[in-house]
Amino acid sequence: METSSITLKKRAALISLLIGFLMFFGKIGAYILTGSAAVLSDAIESIVHIIATSFAFYSLLLSTKPPDKEHPYGHGKIEYFSAGFEGAMIIIAAISIIIYAVRDIITGKEISSLDTGAAIITGASIVNLLLGLYLIRTGKKTNSIVLIADGKHVLTDSITSFGAVAALILVLLTNIKLFDPVIAIILGLNILWTGKNLMRESVGGLMNETDDGVIEEIAAALQKSRNVNPDWIDIHRFRYWKTGGKFMVDFHMIVPYYQNIKESHDTTHKLEHVVESVLKEKEAELLIHLDPCNPKCCFVCSMPECPVRNEPRSKEVHWDGKKIISRAYYDIDELT
Repeated sequence: METSSITLKKRAALISLLIGFLMFFGKIGAYILTGSAAVLSDAIESIVHIIATSFAFYSLLLSTKPPDKEHPYGHGKIEYFSAGFEGAMIIIAAISIIIYAVRDIITGKEISSLDTGAAIITGASIVNLLLGLYLIRTGKKTNSIVLIADGKHVLTDSITSFGAVAALILVLLTNIKLFDPVIAIILGLNILWTGKNLMRESVGGLMNETDDGVIEEIAAALQKSRNVNPDWIDIHRFRYWKTGGKFMVDFHMIVPYYQNIKESHDTTHKLEHVVESVLKEKEAELLIHLDPCNPKCCFVCSMPECPVRNEPRSKEVHWDGKKIISRAYYDIDELT
């Protein structure tokens, strides 16, 4: 991983943590002034932000460590765990917000200093909006799920802040205090949805869930390059998984059995180049297994002048996402 990318990640996480502390103190002050359930929901969200961002910062420090003897694939998986932790914290915050709001509906609560509270929360919401956009942009640039998750959380925090301001303004204009806890419940439900989505992404990453779109892009690129590489007879068992921002890719490619070592080495490099061109700036580590052909391959082989062809080519095999992840059309166990 490039040093500049690591520096960007650490800087973004540190900025998020520092701003999180500032937002928390500001919102707690606004709650003390107003006693508003909506403002309290915003303050609780900031507590979660501080805890989650602290863990995210630690995760980034760990994920950027190079592979070692105990972790030969690196430490990037911690980013998915961090995103899941942040999602869980968001869910806890949402439940707490809803409980406090329901309590205020039942018992009633006086709120005051609405204009000052609204001004404080408005400032906080604008800061969080800018911070969330910055974290998401940096996360996409550095392929960091931790920063993207933190950015989404901060944007949720910003929405919560705007909702709290709306609640204060409605109460100020109408003097109907019920607006405050009702809007707090709506905000809590929105936060709950965000937490659920983060948890879903985290579990998918930890379980090595694949993206059909990525596989289709790679399949299309391989199919296109195959037209000028007739020795690429067939591909099968394509797999990939991600560790942080790094792709781990492996697949089997059938090539003429009479290729020498240098030719096979060149074939591997060409295949690596095609896959890496699709992933672009993302890091990738490829493991390509070259299988020697046998007579069962002839009916799909497009080699123009094969000296050992057993039968003419009779089938056009198109490489799409479904094809490259499957087994070959013939008995591949005899080839591997």
